[in-house]
Amino acid sequence: MRAFLMLLLLLLPASAFAQVYKCKGKSGETMYSEHPCDARAEPMKLREHSVPTPIAAPATSEPTVGEEPGQASENASAAAAAANSELEANRAAERSCIANATASVYGPSNDRVSTLQQQMTMLSEQLANAPDAQRSQALRTRMTTFRQAITREHGNAHTQMAAARQRCLEMHRPAQTPAR
Repeated sequence: MRAFLMLLLLLLPASAFAQVYKCKGKSGETMYSEHPCDARAEPMKLREHSVPTPIAAPATSEPTVGEEPGQASENASAAAAAANSELEANRAAERSCIANATASVYGPSNDRVSTLQQQMTMLSEQLANAPDAQRSQALRTRMTTFRQAITREHGNAHTQMAAARQRCLEMHRPAQTPAR
């Protein structure tokens, strides 16, 4: 149980990081989004208020054969610092991997959704000027088809992003050793 809690505590800080993108709307207003607005979008640099997760040094620092009394604790501290440094490097690589995946998945997806929305806007204008009920119904049917395509596109992008996140986690998180 203790090992599970330690694993959970180690995973929480990494899951708290999110990417934020600054976008310009169609009318020029500034918007912020967790998804890139287009393929050229880059995540904003956010201030981090996270505290590095310390790796506990051994409780007893008895010198081994050939070590001075204070040398054992210095070696343990150096080992803990090296492990923390490696952990932070892995987390940074994981965040970078996720940011790249986000841009490569959501950028093209947002472009496709934008195209569908433009087509819906044109259909809406045609609907306002439709001469008869039959034409109006045909336009409404096409608009429904576009709405469904947008919903599918969002679903596909979210599924691809979940898989990409999982790949990033597997690539950049060290394998956990079972607790004894």
